[in-house]
Amino acid sequence: MIKRRCINKKADVMGMPFAVIFSVILIAFFLAAALFAIKHFMDIKKCTEVGMFLEDLETEINHAWASQSYDNKDEPFTRALPSGIKKVCFANLSQESREASKDEKLILDELKKNPYYEDNLFFYPQKGAGDCISYYYIKHVNVSELSNPYCIENKDGKVKVIIKKGFYDALVKVSRT
Repeated sequence: MIKRRCINKKADVMGMPFAVIFSVILIAFFLAAALFAIKHFMDIKKCTEVGMFLEDLETEINHAWASQSYDNKDEPFTRALPSGIKKVCFANLSQESREASKDEKLILDELKKNPYYEDNLFFYPQKGAGDCISYYYIKHVNVSELSNPYCIENKDGKVKVIIKKGFYDALVKVSRT
């Protein structure tokens, strides 16, 4: 004798949507995790560009400072920075603005919100660097002869800096291209 199983069609119908709903929830979770990971890696890329720019600029300035005379006008220091950073500014926050345009005076007022007054290099806008460092102290740079602040534009994701040191100069001078 063959026993027939009682087929509960209602259970089959209810079981299928649950599996579909559960699958959709899992897909949404994996997509959210993937988007979070991509954003995190993009932030790491931004911080890496900022860190490499600072390290390379400091190395180049130290090299110029150690030289008897130095001029890279023919081949300026050029490095990539995140597009959120519009300008790289050299400033002395303990001094008032001098020989600066109206925009640069506004920039200096914003930079003075920085708690570290000994720093002399700043990214503008400061939030353009994301969670990365937006201010830094570079030794051997003569900021006293520059307008305060002295800003260099980030054009097409690249910043170009001319670094000079004369034979009788104690510090290195930076300028725009």
